[in-house]
This record gives sequence, C-alpha cells and structure tokens, in this order.
Amino acid sequence: MSRLPAGRGPGCCSGRPLPPLAFVGNPSEIPAAGATGTSARGPAAARLVLDAAGGILVADAAACALWRAGGRELVGAHFSTLFAFEVTSEEPGWREAQWEVLLGAAAGGPFRLVAEPQDGARRDVEVRLEQATGAAGPVWLASVRPLAAPGADADLLAFLGGRSPAGFFDLNFKDGAYFYSPAWKRQLGFAEAELADTFETWRARLHPEDSAAAPDRATTRYFSGARSFSVEYRLRHQDGRYIWFLGVGLQVFGPEGEIERVAGVQLDITERRECEEAAIEREDRFQRLTEPGPLGAFDLDFAANRYWFSPAWKRLLGYQPDGLIDAADTLATVLHPDDSAAGLKEYFLARHAGETAFLDLCRLRHQDGAYRWTLAGVFRQVSRKGELLRVLGFHCALPAELPVADGPALPPALLAGALAELREGLVLTDAAGRVAFANTRAAELLETTPAALQGRALAEVFPLLSRATGTAVAFPQERLLAAGETVAFNTGHLLARAGDAKPRALAFSARPVRDDAGRLIGAAVAFRDPEELPLTPDELVKANRGELLGGLAGRIADHLNNLLTTVLNSIAAARTHPDAAILQDGENAALAARSLTRELLGLARGGGAARTTLTADTVLTEAARIAAAGASAEVRVAVAPGTAAVQADRGQILQVFQNLIVNAIEALPPDRPGHVWLRAANVVLAGGQIPPLAAGPYVQFEVQDDGGGIPRENLSKIFDAYFTTKKHGTGLGLATALEIVRRHEGQIGVDSTAGTGTTFTLFLPQAGLAADVEARRAPTMRFRTGRVLFMDDDENICKLTARMLESLEYKFDITHKGEEAIALYTRYLNVGRPYDAVIVDLTIVGGLGGEETFKRLRELDRDARVIVSSGYDSEEMAQQYLDMGFCGYLTKPYRTADLGRVLKTVLG
Repeated sequence: MSRLPAGRGPGCCSGRPLPPLAFVGNPSEIPAAGATGTSARGPAAARLVLDAAGGILVADAAACALWRAGGRELVGAHFSTLFAFEVTSEEPGWREAQWEVLLGAAAGGPFRLVAEPQDGARRDVEVRLEQATGAAGPVWLASVRPLAAPGADADLLAFLGGRSPAGFFDLNFKDGAYFYSPAWKRQLGFAEAELADTFETWRARLHPEDSAAAPDRATTRYFSGARSFSVEYRLRHQDGRYIWFLGVGLQVFGPEGEIERVAGVQLDITERRECEEAAIEREDRFQRLTEPGPLGAFDLDFAANRYWFSPAWKRLLGYQPDGLIDAADTLATVLHPDDSAAGLKEYFLARHAGETAFLDLCRLRHQDGAYRWTLAGVFRQVSRKGELLRVLGFHCALPAELPVADGPALPPALLAGALAELREGLVLTDAAGRVAFANTRAAELLETTPAALQGRALAEVFPLLSRATGTAVAFPQERLLAAGETVAFNTGHLLARAGDAKPRALAFSARPVRDDAGRLIGAAVAFRDPEELPLTPDELVKANRGELLGGLAGRIADHLNNLLTTVLNSIAAARTHPDAAILQDGENAALAARSLTRELLGLARGGGAARTTLTADTVLTEAARIAAAGASAEVRVAVAPGTAAVQADRGQILQVFQNLIVNAIEALPPDRPGHVWLRAANVVLAGGQIPPLAAGPYVQFEVQDDGGGIPRENLSKIFDAYFTTKKHGTGLGLATALEIVRRHEGQIGVDSTAGTGTTFTLFLPQAGLAADVEARRAPTMRFRTGRVLFMDDDENICKLTARMLESLEYKFDITHKGEEAIALYTRYLNVGRPYDAVIVDLTIVGGLGGEETFKRLRELDRDARVIVSSGYDSEEMAQQYLDMGFCGYLTKPYRTADLGRVLKTVLG
C-alpha cells in the first residue's frame, strides 16, 4: 500500500503524514474521480485530495494551472474557497456549511460550479467528489473538469444551418443518428418539421441515376479513416422536380472499409447545370450548322498561333476534311490575289475599318481552280496598338447564277438564299433609310413578311421603347445616315408590337454602307432576340450577383465574426464590471452586424423594378460596406459638397460599385498597404464629349486604386463578357457593370497605368430631385398606454421583448403559437377588452404562423391591429405585408426604442 508524500504548504508543512490511500501512488498519478483518463469532452480534469473537513492536502499540476496558483499555494486552503458563490459570509461556521452543501450535491453525481482563479477569469467547471478511506480516516478525492464555453463559431454554425442557402447534413450510420439542417429542408421546399431526420428521407429523395455518386456511397474499397468528397447529385423537391446539388464534406470509414459517417454541406447548382446544358445545346447546334450544314466556320488566333477550319469550310471548297491543314496560310492561298496581295492580316484589317464585326463578299478558290463568290461573316479582335489578334467567322456559298467579280452590283434578292441561313435579322436600306432588303429571320422577328417591309422607313420598322422607362424612343436613323456613325451593339431597347401584345426585347447594331468612292449609299441593321444570346442581360446581372456573393462570403464571415466577438466580449465584461461604455460597444457592434446583413440581403435580392433617388454618398458608402468588409485595404469616400443625387435601381447600381470595389481590392499588391479612393462630384458634359451621352448635367463617380494596373493589351477587352485574367474568375463583373450603367443612361470608362493603378470613371444623369429620405422620429422610451399581445416561438426573444414592454409600461401577454394567441384574443374580445396591438412572428415551428394568425384575428375583429415581426430587413417585404393589411413591420433584431416607435405609430 502506497502513501502520499507529505505536503509543504500551509496546513501540511508541519510534517504531519497524510493518510495512506489504497489507490494513490503520488500526486501526479491521482486518478480523476469516476474516470480513468482525460475526458474526450474537454480539457483534462484537475485533481485534488481533501481531508474530511474540505481542506486541500494535495493538488496536481492541472489544478495549479486551472486556479493560476503555484505548486504550494493551494495546499492548506479550503476547497470551497476555490469557487464563486452567489451568497457568501464571514460568519463563523459558514465555510463548514458550504462544505456540507457541496457534499450533499456530490451525492447526486457530478455538479457544476464556477471556478474563480487568482487572476479573476471565472470558468464553468464540473465537480465530482468521491470518498476514500486511509489509515488516518476518510479523505475525499475531487475531480474538477473545465467546461468548454460556447463561442462565436458555434453560434455562427447554428445561424448558417438555419438561415444560409447552404444545407448541412450529418449521416451517422454507426450510431443510427441523422441530421438535416432547416436550410437543407428548405432547399427541397419543406419546412423544418415536414421532413424527418432519418436516412430514409435521404434515400427516398435521391435520384435513381445518382445513387452511385451520392456522398453515402464509397467509391474506393478497403479504405479506412476520413476522406473528403465533392460530388454532384439530384434530390427530389416537394413539387416533384429534381434539384441539382453540389455536396462537399467528409466520409469516415471503419476498419473494414465500411462508411460509418458522412457529414457535409450542399449547395443548389441547378442554375449552373442548366447553363452547362444550354451551352452543350448551343455547341450541338453550332456543330450541326457548321459540319453538315451550309456554313463553313473558321478561327484564326494569331496571338496564340492556333488556327482551325471546320469540315464544312473545307467541303465548301471541294476538299475532304483532311484535305487541307489548319494553318493561316490555308486561307491566304485560297483568297483571290487581288484581295490577299498585302497578306492575310492586312486583308482583314483593311475591310470595314473601325468595325469589330461585319458582313462582306469575297472570292475563294475552289479545288477545281475556279474562284467563287461567298458571303463572309467576320468578327475581329484588334489590340490597342492596332495589331490583329484574332479573327472568327464563316463563309457561306452564294447561288451559282451570281455574276463574276467584274459584273454589275448584286441585287439583294440574289443574296436572300444565303442570308436566310443567318439567325440574326438583317435589314438593308437605301440612303434615305427605306428598306431595300430584309432576310427571312428579320421578317420573323418583326412578325411580318419580307415583302411587307419593302420601302418602309427604319423608324416605322423599329418602333423602339426604352427598356429602362418604357417610353418611346426614336431609332437612331439620323445618327446612322446623316452623321454616318456606327451604332454599337446594345440591349437597352424594346420593340413595340401591334395591339396589346407585350413589347419584345431587342438587341441590335447598325452601320452605314458606303460605295468605293466613300459616298453613303445606305445602311445595314442586324438584330436578334436577346434570349438567344449566351446570357440575356438580366441573366448576366444575376450570374454576376451570385459570383459577387460567393467571392465576398469569406471576408463577410470574418467581419461578422469580429463584430460577434465584440458583442460577446462586451456581454462577458459587463457581467463582472457593469459599465455603460462596454455595453455601448456591444450594441454598436450588433447594429453594425444588422446593417451588414441588410446590405448582404440587398445584394442577394438584386434590384427591383422601381428606381429611387439616391445621394452619391449613400451609393458609395453602402457599396463599400459589403464590398470592403473584412478587407485590409484602406477605402476612402470623398463626395464633393453639393453633389447632386441620381435616380437609379438601388440594388443594381450598388452591384456596379461593389464589382468595381472588389476588383480594386483584388488588384492591390499583398506586400504593402493598399488604398482605394471613391469619389463623386457634379459635371456638365458637352455633346459628343463622352459618347454616346447627350449634353447635360451628370454626376461623375470615380473608383481608383494604387494596384498594379491593367496591361494595355487587355484594356480593350475588360468589358467583354467572359474575359478574365483571374484564376477563378468568370469575366462577368465588368460586363455586368457596363450593362447596368447603360440601362441607367450612363457611361463607364477606364484609365490604367502599369505599376501605378487604375481608375474607373462613371457618369450618371443627375436626378434633379431631392434624395428619398426615410422619415425618422426621435425614439421615445415611455408611452404608458395600451395592452399588447406578443407571439414568438423563441423563448429568449419572448423574455427580452417582455422586458422591453415592461420598461415601456405596457400591459402584455406572451404566447408561443398562433392557436394560443387566437384563444387569448378571443377571451378578451368577448369581455369587451380586446388587445390594442398584436405582434406576431412570421414563422412558428409546430403551430400557426404570423400570416395565418393575422387572417384568423381579422375574421374575429376587423379592427385588430396586427404588427408583423421578421428577420428579413427588406423594404419590399415590409410593403408587401402592409398592403396585406398589417399595421406595422418590426424588423429583427430590434431595440426597446424600435419596439416603442412601431407601437406608437400603430396606436397613434
């Protein structure tokens, strides 16, 4: 039988031997009471040996570390002095009474106390006391295990599991426990209570063809341990359709290679899959058109030294697909000598100078040696230095009866057969703007016949409406035929239709046509339905919005964590050191988090149909709040005094500046502090100063950074959709910004110097109206009127709101479900004392929600004043419920002043 060595601290330094214990060897080997090792649930337990009266005989290193004490400081102290109690006393016998209470609590098993280390940092602990018998009498063995405090990460995970668009799942096959987050169930169209947390829920929803790719299936045999996975699969929605998801997470395998657990997160990728399938369909159509079809396509990438000619192009000249090599010289050798004498690049640069895309006639040498006329459609890419980088296009055969090169001019009717193959509508006019030719597709888009279009004026053929305002606008015929200017490809118009038919979206470009002497002889207008573009303008904006959210998610999460840390620390500090300044810091952080989530929701929703009047400072400040969240760069906003407001779609115009700010921050070098400057000022533009803007007053915005700049060869391409130099970019940001700015009758430009930085300049028309300002009343804390019925299924919110109502001196009742609220309202209505106001939460788990409760209350009492409470901070949603008949909208989180203000407004 071993004995403990004698202690050296107060109470045991006298050399009095400790009682021998049958299971104790030395202090470092004292086992935790009721345990055999370190707990898997938290830090290692502190272990102490106590005498019968609660005095400490021995304390191990973990105990010294927990109470921040030296090796001898704890020995001799009373066990009860190590903890914080709500009630203390210096009266004789008080410590003995505390010891008896602790022994009584220990009889029921482990119990919780608050340890009070010497540095004052209190900590929740779990205490076990077990008795042991020694030679000198009974002693007590104490085990004190610190409990891990819940942190911001856990709160954030709970928030994300319930509110984020990502669905979390945990399939624990080993223990038979399964979990699906509320967001996971909402992805499939269900409320949280409508789907059971069972494996059958997963199996019943999984598409039969995707069973092998599901995350609960192993793709490799004889594997043990944990392994990450990333798979795509389909789950059946409540409405019967299948939704595509991307699932990522971990698979845990047992020793025999069987899956024991799968945990992960899934994201809805249906839209992405649909885009991919649409792209495959477009590629298939292109191949059908260019391989067995009449169009011979080609791609000459001079910058990359890559060249391609489709099989149809080679057949057009009488060759088999392997009869011609894919090289630049291939086209040069078949062009007529009169056209190719200066070289292939010079041939393409000389045709239709100043135009990116054009149609032309050219002669190509057939295998039989004869030159034949073909119609060429060409798109060329030229650097800022004027160098030809790339040419894409097609050649199409013309009818055999066309005259040879030196013959008379070609009448439009002879081209109809070839032009009918084009998917764009094509209208050719004379110098007076009268239609001389229209292809079949043009007639289809204009809902008429080619013959009916002959002789009509362009303004009559194209009755245009502004896509932004719906008002009639003139076709730019004067600019096209009088000034001889090219009308760039644009999507900002609608085509008015006969009768009550809905206007049709229209994308068009136009250019003047000149003869060999340079005289203007007519115009060509090419147009199409924007729905046939790879992405429509609205889809472009939506796709970029998703990319912007994804790119900002990490920085925003970090910023929210910082704010939550401030809130939690303020609360913790206020518990021990009540201080209004500390609480104010926490409240300011909470309000900043609320503002951040509001802006995040606004970005996720995008724009609405209506435009509002916004100050330049509002636009720049709110855009920076989201785009610069969590960034290390210094972002400065400078708005000149007297700068006018602009009228814009709030969501869309913020998206423009968020794109520009994100680009600016990402362009900053990582090895030094970076800066981004946001500026705004009034400017008056002269006609033609910033094409195509009309003369008048504008607000000039600038987004400037001191990053590395944009290479000159990329400046002409940065606004093209899908052009990007980022490793994981999509090339939609600046294309979206340009589309939105043009919708707002504005323009955007860029100036960049390598090694110095980049400045984007935007011009938006001045609104001429005062900015929309939300009327705000000073918060009043005391009203002393009314009886209120409050309904929410969150117990904490109920408690907090009850305190608020009590501080406002309202009488109130609290309910947790709609059925309870209706019963209470009915009871008091029957005795002639109805509630003055009812506040209802929208979503109630396991009971009637706010909307259904409101309808029932209105059936009981037409004068019921019902206020809706929701965490969705949206003006559109608030207006929706006010239009429904609710008397007020209370946004969570709210303070006492917010609650009082809404009640005062409703109760008058």
